[in-house]
Amino acid sequence: MKKLIMDTNYWIALKKNPDLFKEFYEVCSSDSVMVYFSYGNFIDLVKAEEQDIMSKIIAAIADYCLPPTPTNGNEYRISDNPLSLIPDDEFRRFAVEQTQGIGVVETLQYIFRSSNWEPVDAFDDGIEEYRDLIQEYGYENLKGLAFKDHLEKQEDGEKLVLHQHKLDIVEYVKGEIYLQRFQVMDSNEKPDANDIADLEISTQALLSDCNVLLLESKWVNIELIDRVVKNIEDGIKPEIYDDFENVISELKAESK
Repeated sequence: MKKLIMDTNYWIALKKNPDLFKEFYEVCSSDSVMVYFSYGNFIDLVKAEEQDIMSKIIAAIADYCLPPTPTNGNEYRISDNPLSLIPDDEFRRFAVEQTQGIGVVETLQYIFRSSNWEPVDAFDDGIEEYRDLIQEYGYENLKGLAFKDHLEKQEDGEKLVLHQHKLDIVEYVKGEIYLQRFQVMDSNEKPDANDIADLEISTQALLSDCNVLLLESKWVNIELIDRVVKNIEDGIKPEIYDDFENVISELKAESK
């Protein structure tokens, strides 16, 4: 079975191109294809126009939702409830009451209308700081800083060592995705708030059982996923595409 996650740009492409939507919908109706809607997609689309239309498209295509990635843990859950996309526990409980008895489309429309996601200034400041650190001290030293709570002293009591195998998989993948992003940041590149959503999508692609990832070209070109997977013991890389037609051809072949 093909289990697909895709960058938000490709979700929006379905709205812009009715013929593409029809073709993709028919392919995704096969029992051999499953589509996940990521929390990264959600925070991207909160800022987008025509969320009511997007809600109908998501409801028609997506089989499951991928809730916000936790900070740690050794497993990551998927959900069949759109309300799981709401990161705030208190508001999620309120939303459960408000959406009783309505359909998936209406539930998605409700959470989009009720959400107001904006990146905080600390994100931009943090990216600037980590970029400067990785350029000055290198990847390995920054990795030690990123996972400083897991550093252990060697027997000589002087050198600190990171035992990667002792980190839980959620914390490690989430941290490694950002570290690899910082490694390829140009010294003059300005932080992009949209990176938050893209890096969340990439993280969830590696933590879930996704085996097909339709990703923005800029991440494919810098081999972001490859860089992370090679640092994960027994890491499994999904098939990665940046072209919709190629993915549709692959899904059609699977469904025959």
